[in-house]
Amino acid sequence: MCARYRMVRNPNPTGEKKKQALHPRVVPLGTLHTDDLIEEVENRSGISGADIKGALRVLADVVADRLEQGYNVEVENFGFLSVSLSSRPVMDKKEIRSESIHFKNVNFRCGKYLKSKLKTMDLERMPEGKGVLPPFGERVRRLMEYLEKHHYITCSDYRELTGCSKYRALEDLKKLIDEGKLEKNGYRSTRVYSLPSSEKH
Repeated sequence: MCARYRMVRNPNPTGEKKKQALHPRVVPLGTLHTDDLIEEVENRSGISGADIKGALRVLADVVADRLEQGYNVEVENFGFLSVSLSSRPVMDKKEIRSESIHFKNVNFRCGKYLKSKLKTMDLERMPEGKGVLPPFGERVRRLMEYLEKHHYITCSDYRELTGCSKYRALEDLKKLIDEGKLEKNGYRSTRVYSLPSSEKH
């Protein structure tokens, strides 16, 4: 199975109407979560899912502790992790104290092994125009199959799963809620969708 891509054009950063050059971008099939990965690792290795999940949690805790102490961390076969910081803009270093500098994000730099595994990935261009978006019935089938393995889905995940625009995704989800096939929880950016309580196992 190969990954699909589209040729896309970024907005002009200067705000001018001049078009930017096209570049390829992968069209995601969906989002794999930890439980999906654990199931695959379990099948390949024979190590229990519980042991894998426990080891991942311990690894995350140790990495966080070391990053907090100021180390960069290499996770073999994956890549390198480092911390970035933020502060208000200043012209002179004497204008700011340590108390005003805060954690911003964790940076990830892909390692050689992961890069080498992906260099030969198969790619196929996503068909353009009509017929690209799966029919509503197929979108619902994908959604229900997803919810059999996960407790909930976000609008963003649904878009990746089906190829819908944000507007179409919200319309689909609203229709399914009105039909009693879904229920929504949370607010705005934290909103998630799940099967009705009566249908959950």
